[in-house]
Amino acid sequence: MDKREIGKALMKRSTGIAMIAIIVILGLRAPLFFKPGNLMTVLKQSGVLCMTAISITTVLIVGGFDMGAGASVQLVCNLAAGLLISYANPAISWVAGIAVGALFGLVNACLVVFVHIPTFVTTLGTMYVMNGVTALYNGGSALAIKSIPGFTVLTQGNIFGIPIMFIWVVVVCFVMNLFFKRTKTGLRMYACGENKAAAQLHGIKAGKYLVLGYVMSGALLGMTGVLQCSYNYGASAVDYGMDFLVKALASAYLGSTFSRTGELSMIGTVVSGIFIAALSNILIMNGFSNQIVSGVLGFVLILSILLTVIKKRDIGQVTIF
Repeated sequence: MDKREIGKALMKRSTGIAMIAIIVILGLRAPLFFKPGNLMTVLKQSGVLCMTAISITTVLIVGGFDMGAGASVQLVCNLAAGLLISYANPAISWVAGIAVGALFGLVNACLVVFVHIPTFVTTLGTMYVMNGVTALYNGGSALAIKSIPGFTVLTQGNIFGIPIMFIWVVVVCFVMNLFFKRTKTGLRMYACGENKAAAQLHGIKAGKYLVLGYVMSGALLGMTGVLQCSYNYGASAVDYGMDFLVKALASAYLGSTFSRTGELSMIGTVVSGIFIAALSNILIMNGFSNQIVSGVLGFVLILSILLTVIKKRDIGQVTIF
């Protein structure tokens, strides 16, 4: 292998190499990070982030965008906690959570596809609506639940040493990756996101698949909100929607840089989500404040979008959202 081939191989794997280098360099300053117990904690902490990022990747693949992803997770988390406090069956919280998430996804889709409101404006508006509904529902207070064997076990504990919360991520990632890579519907959704005009010329109804993408993403966000409720034993009164949104977008776009063409992928999204969770953990171990960590994550988001734009420009496509 000559120098040119080695250079191409390194460029192809540059994202993964950079991630490993950053973790190793920062880890040398915080050796406790590499303890098996802490690594399992990172996987557990990455669960909700990766699930949110998978949801966002779903709508990005089909050419949409969702500013309200984090707000949707928080709303459903509060809804699930409220239902459980009212002694509702845990199954009801699942059905209600997924239904509410899918409903907001459908609302976004209808406003974008049929009313032709730009995706950014639409989802920004529904984000504030969901924030308002959440505040009205919880009255500004945390909603704590007790340990419910049939509910909290969904995200607590381990199976063969692997956090159950992360097992959810692996299963959902596998199913969604299979859907987008191996089914006709999934491939058509990819086609709509990559080049809407070309897809329509081939007889693909882009609007229909955009609606499907938003509804699927909304349902996944609803599932994520229920899992968040189980993971946190209830819902926090702190507004973390925007924080989740930034991390999830960074995961999706950073994951796309694994591909030579900047193609979004579920596996890349999950790997990047784990990296971002690990980066947050290791920065705090190195003594950085939460404010600095937020700034670093914002930088990661900008850098990941920049790299995606560069790769898409090379193949003649520069639209991101």
